[in-house]
Amino acid sequence: MILSYNKKTLPIDLETFGFVKREYINGKKILNKCGRDFLYYGLHYYFPNKFKKESNNPFLIDKNKIFGFPVNAIFAWTMIQFYKVPRLFRELGLSLSIGDREIKTFMDFIVAMINPHKKLAEEAICEVEEAIDAGFVVGIDFPFSLLGLINHVIFVYGYDENNLYVFDTHQVLGLEYEKITDDNRYIMKIPKNIIKKRWTRFGRVWVMKKIF
Repeated sequence: MILSYNKKTLPIDLETFGFVKREYINGKKILNKCGRDFLYYGLHYYFPNKFKKESNNPFLIDKNKIFGFPVNAIFAWTMIQFYKVPRLFRELGLSLSIGDREIKTFMDFIVAMINPHKKLAEEAICEVEEAIDAGFVVGIDFPFSLLGLINHVIFVYGYDENNLYVFDTHQVLGLEYEKITDDNRYIMKIPKNIIKKRWTRFGRVWVMKKIF
């Protein structure tokens, strides 16, 4: 693994963390599940015994409709796969904000997706770094294809001067990040310059905090 001496990270043991891989059905990779996977990694960080690869993993989260009603990739824009998330987070003592909007209801989720608060890429990167310094779960959500119409949100594990270090569940075709592990853990390095280059008004930062 490529390490940086001045890298700052969340307090995560990479050898025991519950990494998962994106599932396949009938030989085809399931698409448009990055939000689900980010939330799983965040929940595993705060509740490692409740959400883990052996139970309440992303596949079982969908199967048991823990976040909402799972949908095919082409209907992911409806967001109904997350309609239970605000209530779940309240029950777990967590807060979630997306693009500076606190997610208290499903409608908040919808508005955060279609009309995020405008933020410069540099401001978003600073927000990510501040969350990591404070020990909070944070994700960077930015366009990567279809003229900026499709976003990808990724769990950010750490950062250094030039890069963000992220956890994914597969390697997204067309996204300029590098896998820095030789095993099946998708620990990736993405240059901050790529974030800046791809950033649009639909870029967002997701922050999960444990409030009690």
